[in-house]
Amino acid sequence: MELRIHDSLSAFVPAAWDALVGAHWPFLEHAFLHGLETTGCVGGQTGWQPLPLGLYDGDALIAAVPLYVRTDSYGEFIFDWAWADFYHRNGKPYYPKLTVAPPFTPATGPRLLVHPGHAEPDRLRRMLAEGIVAVGQRVGASSAHVLFCQTQEAELLAGEGWIRRQTVQTAWENPGWPDFAAFLETLRAPARKDIRKERRKVAELGLELATLRGDQLDDDGWRALRRFYEANVARHGAEAYLTPAFFAHLQRHLPHRVVACMAKESGNYVAGTLSLQKGQHLYGRYWGCDVEKPFLHFELAFYRLMDACIAHGWTHFEPGAGGGHKINRGMLPVFVESAHWVEQAAFRRVIADHVANERVAMAEHADAMTLQATIKRDALQT
Repeated sequence: MELRIHDSLSAFVPAAWDALVGAHWPFLEHAFLHGLETTGCVGGQTGWQPLPLGLYDGDALIAAVPLYVRTDSYGEFIFDWAWADFYHRNGKPYYPKLTVAPPFTPATGPRLLVHPGHAEPDRLRRMLAEGIVAVGQRVGASSAHVLFCQTQEAELLAGEGWIRRQTVQTAWENPGWPDFAAFLETLRAPARKDIRKERRKVAELGLELATLRGDQLDDDGWRALRRFYEANVARHGAEAYLTPAFFAHLQRHLPHRVVACMAKESGNYVAGTLSLQKGQHLYGRYWGCDVEKPFLHFELAFYRLMDACIAHGWTHFEPGAGGGHKINRGMLPVFVESAHWVEQAAFRRVIADHVANERVAMAEHADAMTLQATIKRDALQT
């Protein structure tokens, strides 16, 4: 077996890469990751330099890692700015560092990608982890960060001496509700009342609402999604990571992965959300609007997506970063896993102590969110 370092996803045969990805994770597909490269979202001066690893048995790709050299920490959602500041205050550079994750995507999924037919998957994962460390030492990285990984990956990496970290996000599970009303019956009465009121108020706006796959969306709708994304980024003073060319790439190459909840007024698109779906998983990503309308955000970003999960039998919905307003609408807290290799022992000890203390705080935070959840107590126990 041979581990090779590449400087682009273009080095991989798309079908060979996608054979490693699994059934439920659209952000890891070759067309998504390579599209970020070809449309200028990563590479160049963006702070995300692709350096993917491939593990080969002869000419056959059997494992891989979506690896990036980072010169900042923007677009990761597992925050390490305090770590960078700690390095700076002690006269050491924190950047470059390595990140293993789809850029700009706070969604859990596998990160050490292994062919599902291989007899020794954990052996390959350990080889990939060793490869990440070797690349880090080669490029002079302070650290490497495997973000939003699966629990078994975090446990495996912890066994290899990495620091396991847990933070908290929200998710919604669909055990097979026959309809949205059945889901509402699992909520406390005040929450049921509030959600029904919110959905009724949106219905009274007289908007034309539709949930569409990407290949059902017309060109005006795609342009509107891009406009909404840019407007919402500007409204929050953030950076627009996704270029106009990337939206064109989604429309051309990944429309079957896109779920768009759109609102029209007088025939014009006025608000919408863009989500990605694969297998039994749905991932809410971007919302935007031309004019704010009461409760429309909740309708398009949560309720209509829950409706879609119920209608299609999708079992898992991640609505993205943030939590308080989602907890009030039927979501529950979930732990997000990450694993971190730190090159210098002195810094590694300090960061490990910080993460240990943080873990206690995160557990308390998750407990508090659960207590605030609108799910009935008996539903939480089933």
